[in-house]
Amino acid sequence: MKHFRITLMSIAMMALLFSSCSKEENEGMEENSSEKATLSFGASLNDMLNKRAQTKQHFSDVPECSDADPASVMVVISSNGVDMDEITLDVLSDDLDGDGTMEYFTDYSEDLELTPGTYELEEFVVYDAAGNMIWIAPIDDDDSGEFDGYVNDALPITINLGSGVKKYVDVEVLCYDERNVNQYGYLFFDFEGKELIDFCIFGNFCPPNGRHYVASYSIDVWNYVDGESTEQLYDDLTAEVEMDENGDYAASPLCIVLPDGEGDDEYYIEISINESDEYSTEERIIRAGTITDTEVRAFFDGEDNLDYYHFFYGDCNQTDNPPVLPDPNDEAMNYKACLKSLNDSGAVAFSYARLEGNTLYTSVLAYNMEPGEVHPQHIHGFTDGSDAAEMNATCPDMSDDANGNGFIEISEGASDYGPVQLPLVYEDGEFPMASGSGMYFYDYTFELSDAEREAVTPLEKKVVVLHGLDADLGDDDDDDYEPTLPVACGEYIMQ
Repeated sequence: MKHFRITLMSIAMMALLFSSCSKEENEGMEENSSEKATLSFGASLNDMLNKRAQTKQHFSDVPECSDADPASVMVVISSNGVDMDEITLDVLSDDLDGDGTMEYFTDYSEDLELTPGTYELEEFVVYDAAGNMIWIAPIDDDDSGEFDGYVNDALPITINLGSGVKKYVDVEVLCYDERNVNQYGYLFFDFEGKELIDFCIFGNFCPPNGRHYVASYSIDVWNYVDGESTEQLYDDLTAEVEMDENGDYAASPLCIVLPDGEGDDEYYIEISINESDEYSTEERIIRAGTITDTEVRAFFDGEDNLDYYHFFYGDCNQTDNPPVLPDPNDEAMNYKACLKSLNDSGAVAFSYARLEGNTLYTSVLAYNMEPGEVHPQHIHGFTDGSDAAEMNATCPDMSDDANGNGFIEISEGASDYGPVQLPLVYEDGEFPMASGSGMYFYDYTFELSDAEREAVTPLEKKVVVLHGLDADLGDDDDDDYEPTLPVACGEYIMQ
């Protein structure tokens, strides 16, 4: 009865009526007594709460509370330390006090007529009609006080039975409303803002006759962490070529969305050429390599637009614009330099180089440069025939500011990046000029002499330095455009 869970329920009297016992059953009693007495018991039903009882191991034998009605009681009584046989009694019920509360008591039994004397109630168990134990009187016979606070009198209970009486003895019985305690974990969230950025690709395919077709291709993309590809972001995403309403084959740039968290992010991309209805070709990987989130943002055009990476595969007589991903089947050596800002310029740039024999294809993609200004740019390194020729060119930092004016001037950085080995100019000898937004794209192919090739190789030991910044070098109170002041530097690495 689970509605009796918290308080001690003084519910009813269970009448246990004892009949006369044989002499063997009543050994130790006064044999000359002819008087009889009737003994009965009242039961106070106690529904124990889990929280209160769960720390006491002795409640493990207390039955779980049930909604079933009591049907019988099993009792064991002793006299002079000798237990009598178990006695089973039927249970009756009635509203004895007229207060609307049902009370339970045992039916009459001849087994409960006893000779007057002193007895001990040793066991008292209540069962339902199916024989399931639903209440029990707790036993505490070692004075340990285990049931203090749960019942007033634990078994055994001493009963003094006089002659000619119908004695009622209250017995407190327990059931255990055992529950699993609700356990809670407390959840908090750390969150890291991660933007998503677009990168778009468009391709041309050219057979040996040099004709340009819209390329059909597919891409695979992975996150790239610590020199290894990790989670795959795109698997065989395909740019389909279809005929438009004018009967011409066309395709849109294929755009992917890349995760851009704090710090530097890097992605590994593979592009595979596919056949289309316009041309046939061997399907294979034609571009493969890493690209950084900074390179992706270099294709952004203003607040809302972006340019696409345009590759040319086959006999197109044209290089990618810019060549951010090399051809893995290319026998030429491909290099990339990621240029970081110097002198707080905020400039960011990428330089790509492809060396095939004495032919050097170079390109520079730069932004956050001084708008409308010409920007000198060079490949620097150590190839002067001295011991310095074995040194790797590196980029300077503020520790190179020898005169303490807050700027790394060209001569102060020379100990790190070395002398100029090749100016990156156009055919007319001019350096590129930044647009009104501070961006420029430089692309030029050099046919190097043997001496020039020796000067720039090996490229993995060289750096690219961009110049030109409005600055006050201390010679007056105004900022002037200083065309030689380094604004970005990066070391070449092989792609």
